[in-house]
Amino acid sequence: MKFPGASPGWRQAVWLVLSIALFTFSVAALPVLALSEDQLVAKLNAVPVFTIIDAKGSPLLLIPKQQKDIGILNFYLDSTLAQQAIKLVKDQNPDKGKVYQVASTALGRAYTAIKQEREKKDSKVRFQFLSSPASIQYAYQVAKKKDPNLKNFQGVPVFFLTGGDRRGILTLKRNGQEFLPMFFSEVDLQRNLAALRKGRSDLPGNLSVEVATLDSVVGTMLSGQSDKDAEKITFIPSRAALEYAKTLQKPK
Repeated sequence: MKFPGASPGWRQAVWLVLSIALFTFSVAALPVLALSEDQLVAKLNAVPVFTIIDAKGSPLLLIPKQQKDIGILNFYLDSTLAQQAIKLVKDQNPDKGKVYQVASTALGRAYTAIKQEREKKDSKVRFQFLSSPASIQYAYQVAKKKDPNLKNFQGVPVFFLTGGDRRGILTLKRNGQEFLPMFFSEVDLQRNLAALRKGRSDLPGNLSVEVATLDSVVGTMLSGQSDKDAEKITFIPSRAALEYAKTLQKPK
């Protein structure tokens, strides 16, 4: 498995400031969604993920001590985790340290590559998507409010806002286009929410952060039910991930 041309041209416009948009509320606990797989991949491609590759572009596979017949491929949604991982690899393999480097690819490309790999009957590759510990902890705190018995948060968290009289999901309108922002970073969401509260006197006072797993959102988006809410979803990558992805594109 390789990721040729792994780093797409990340656009700063992907990271949105909510205060520039008009807001409405879509009344649902989570939107009932339906998209084609190509449409889903296009939306996921707005989000950079990071992995460790060798000089030939092949990703580094980690071999578990207790299951040496499989390899684990990590995708990092958090740039700090990716940098910590490459440092660990180089520290533990000083003779091969120069061979490995962090590369960025789009989440949609990773999704497609994983799907193709899983279609192979003899595949021994397993995959992990790793979010920042802070995002996981925040997701756990949010989710635990609805489920006091929750022990931990499993999966990649995405955050969104709800509010209004019927506790609907916040959707925004910009240049005539309605979109439903889902953030990969709780820090970016809180920053945008603060700007939104500061600049909008008509904002409901009961806005709150909610969380879902990326798997659950993607699964619902591909569920085949007919609803236009799927087209509104805009995945908002973390600002830090976008900035780090850009540095990986610069000539060294």
